[in-house]
Amino acid sequence: MATFQHRVKAIEKEMTNSEKKIYSILSQTEKPFLLSMNELSKLSEVSEPSVVRFYRRLGYASYQELKVALVQENANDNAAGSIYEEIDLSDSADQIFHKIIDQTMVALHTTKELINYEAVERAGAMMAAAKRLFFFGQGVSGIMASDAAHKFLRLGETVMPIIDLHMEAIAASHMNEGDVIVAISHSGESEGLLKVLQLAKEKQARIIVITGFSKSSIAQIADELLVTSANETNYRPDAMVSRIVQMTIIDCLYVITVLHKGNHAIEAVNLSRLAVAKLKT
Repeated sequence: MATFQHRVKAIEKEMTNSEKKIYSILSQTEKPFLLSMNELSKLSEVSEPSVVRFYRRLGYASYQELKVALVQENANDNAAGSIYEEIDLSDSADQIFHKIIDQTMVALHTTKELINYEAVERAGAMMAAAKRLFFFGQGVSGIMASDAAHKFLRLGETVMPIIDLHMEAIAASHMNEGDVIVAISHSGESEGLLKVLQLAKEKQARIIVITGFSKSSIAQIADELLVTSANETNYRPDAMVSRIVQMTIIDCLYVITVLHKGNHAIEAVNLSRLAVAKLKT
């Protein structure tokens, strides 16, 4: 997968003056992924159509894709830097705590800046209209899928978490246009999950993908793509930061779904609470 810098290198000798100005601002800005298109246009002293031509020439379909690429580039450049500061063997408990909190805050803030809110709204509406709602994921993503299904089950609809690949394949083979899958994969490169989603697509099911990489294989099959921002560090192999970001997106989808369903959803949530409360008496 070509990085932002690799793509720039490929056209560097042929860049127009406007493109050079845009690239200069992106290179000199500490967090270029936080710039809106309007801000980048003004700082570069070029028109917004010039910015559009620039990112399209680099192979990005939207400004959102460019921003995601810049986040990933920034994370790589700062592997031992301040944004995703690595935990060191000599760190004290308070240093570790602060670094982990900082990592999480940066990931959430960056996701807030990068997320496609229109896609989130469409995904929520899609989930609200689904006859059956499935959450797919393996490994750590399977934990997220189960947690998400637990939340949406409170709405009184048919909700199923499936975290076994074979069972996902079986479920996909019986899907139809009324079904919606939320597929969770940080890398977006699970070959088995990709095959399952392709089968579900053939059956007319609609697919929402939550992933950390917009150019990943699974991202390409999504009807709605929700890209997270989180960088894994040396002592956090389970990608806890990415899980927190995924949970936040799922919470947002849940609230949007409730709003779309209206009073029916609120009544269902109250019934669910009452059912659980009776178990505690």
